[in-house]
Amino acid sequence: MARNLALIGCGAIAQNFYLPAIAKHRALFGSVWFVDPADRTRSSAASIVPGNKAALLADVDDDIQLAIIATPNSLHFPIAYEALSRGADVLIEKPFVICPSEGRRLVEAAAGKSRVIAINQTRRLFPIARAIRQQIEAGDFGPLMSIVHREGTKLLWPFESGAGFARSAQRTGVIMDFGVHVIDFYHYVLEPKWKFVSAIHDGFDGPEGLAEVELEANGSPVSIRLSRYYKQDNIARMKFERVEVSFNVYDATTYLVNSASGRTEAVPIRPVNRNDQTTAERLLLNFLAASERREPPVCDPASSMPVIDILDEIYRSAGRYPATPGYV
Repeated sequence: MARNLALIGCGAIAQNFYLPAIAKHRALFGSVWFVDPADRTRSSAASIVPGNKAALLADVDDDIQLAIIATPNSLHFPIAYEALSRGADVLIEKPFVICPSEGRRLVEAAAGKSRVIAINQTRRLFPIARAIRQQIEAGDFGPLMSIVHREGTKLLWPFESGAGFARSAQRTGVIMDFGVHVIDFYHYVLEPKWKFVSAIHDGFDGPEGLAEVELEANGSPVSIRLSRYYKQDNIARMKFERVEVSFNVYDATTYLVNSASGRTEAVPIRPVNRNDQTTAERLLLNFLAASERREPPVCDPASSMPVIDILDEIYRSAGRYPATPGYV
């Protein structure tokens, strides 16, 4: 029997990512509800996939078995908790929570209701993540020695609410924007123990747009620079005992393996998509399979909590970026 779905938060990520996937697989769902406080945003979503509209989840009078939560970060926890309380399995946008205590409460709530939580950590679905992880697990590279990651471009995402840019907004800047993707990628491929070393950012008077973070992964240094002001090198370099692995963070179709002898091998990535499925489709279908207990979520809270823990320490311990950084 097809199950009812609530898409909660109908802004840019919903309309550009989730709704095309839902439209393509509409037959897999019963009633579809669009939940958002803005009537214009609800109506825009319903123009892509016909469905019912509500301002709040509490206003939905159907049983809801599935919920996708694509709201501003600060609302992920309370709305996910409400959806779990109504007996729904939930798929939550990244970061699934903004502080560890919220994450652990959701884990407890899901266990108490025997419900599934899946998390949209998109980069785990990229073929390059699986390919590098497999070579690391096979011992092809040797132990990790260091990571240098530089990522950024001028922010052009078409936000609907603008909630993440309010001066009072907490944990909505570049660290929680795509920094969470960066750290989660390395957590997925390495499964390390993380240690905080230092961090600076420019967001003490509002959401940060520039951040530099120093961590350790299994004792090896990890240097991350993030910007949403200007384009960065957008290169990742992972040094191992025997090789260096590098790739363009915005073109994950190939990675380079440089040996100590100076030999460079370009490793092409084999697509894993079937039937031209988009990343959003793969995520949605994995969520449905997880809710039916046919396969585990690509990202669940247990594998995401170490990332939330280290992000929390970054925010709690970061210093101010030096005056007049130049926004580079």
